[in-house]
Amino acid sequence: MPYPPPPATTILLAVSDDVEARFRRILRRHRLRSVASTAEALRELEGHCGMVIISVHFDESQMFSLLGDIRAHSAYRKIPVLCVLGSRGWALSDVAVEGLDHAVKAMRANGFLDLQHFDDDEAGNARIARIVDYLLLIDGDLQHIARATGEVVGPIERRRVR
Repeated sequence: MPYPPPPATTILLAVSDDVEARFRRILRRHRLRSVASTAEALRELEGHCGMVIISVHFDESQMFSLLGDIRAHSAYRKIPVLCVLGSRGWALSDVAVEGLDHAVKAMRANGFLDLQHFDDDEAGNARIARIVDYLLLIDGDLQHIARATGEVVGPIERRRVR
């Protein structure tokens, strides 16, 4: 059974120009706010954002800096963050991209997408939209999914592997 999409929300796009145009097409039903620098992104986060999408080449490749700042701030820790790689230069091998994937997850991003694996067509963009919807639905906490359907559940104990 298909899930109902999450309500439209504000998504902060901290992405390079090549990625922004594509995400604007994919996420038309949401309110999108674009920023050009890490400092501007942090200022925009003070308003309500349901999600942040950061591209690898944002603000002279400051993706890791912005991701670290978001996760360091207690008010933003539960905001879903999706990191994306738009165009690949000749220097980015598959091993380097796999390293980026591991690094952003170690920094507690909710996901990493290499857009090379998603055709820029209806099917590929629908897959990306479903991933964004999923991240908005879980919102860092599975509790609200159960509450939204009227179920009563006990608290979920969170455990981290150390």
